[in-house]
Amino acid sequence: MKRTTNLAIVAIFLCTLGLVGDRTVAAPIIFNLDAEDFSNLGVTGAASALVTQGYNYSGTFTGSVASQAFSLDTGEYLYLYQADNYGPSSLEVFAIFPFAGFDPDKAGYVTANEPAGFLPGGYVPAGQSYDNLPAVLVVSFQYPTFLATHVPAGEHTASLYLISPYGPTMGEAHVIDGGTAGVEVVVPVPEPGALALLAVGTVALIRRRRR
Repeated sequence: MKRTTNLAIVAIFLCTLGLVGDRTVAAPIIFNLDAEDFSNLGVTGAASALVTQGYNYSGTFTGSVASQAFSLDTGEYLYLYQADNYGPSSLEVFAIFPFAGFDPDKAGYVTANEPAGFLPGGYVPAGQSYDNLPAVLVVSFQYPTFLATHVPAGEHTASLYLISPYGPTMGEAHVIDGGTAGVEVVVPVPEPGALALLAVGTVALIRRRRR
């Protein structure tokens, strides 16, 4: 079953929190999330080590982020992410970048049988979007306070997954509330020969989703 997302809420929330600073922002591409048991996703094994890093913004916003890539029986890779909020502030945005090979029909959250290193259950975002910004591809999950979906101190996000045809490397995540804390996470990277095709595909995706 897929969740629906309010485009206006997501777009306004991203801009209000200043995720992209002063850069020109294209209209976000909104996508849905599937709720799936991890054991039903076709995982054949780990494609990277589990990476867990702590974050701390001025002592007022602390926690950790776990990420890991897994091989799928389709030949693709599943990327799993989870933010654990220690507080005292609430978590409102969890953004991952760059995420190459994003497919809006291959994204979701885990409902059961989370792998080792990921906490069971957790908060599901109110909305999510994919932004093709200058020189960076950002996937954002929003937990806005005004919708009462924020992740309070002592709680964690659901294990969020994205699927890409590309193998793992290291990228970055931003965890946001009153400030922005950055951590390293596992992300996909295309082979050098695929970069031109990726650019063409991204443009086509944006045009198709805007229609």
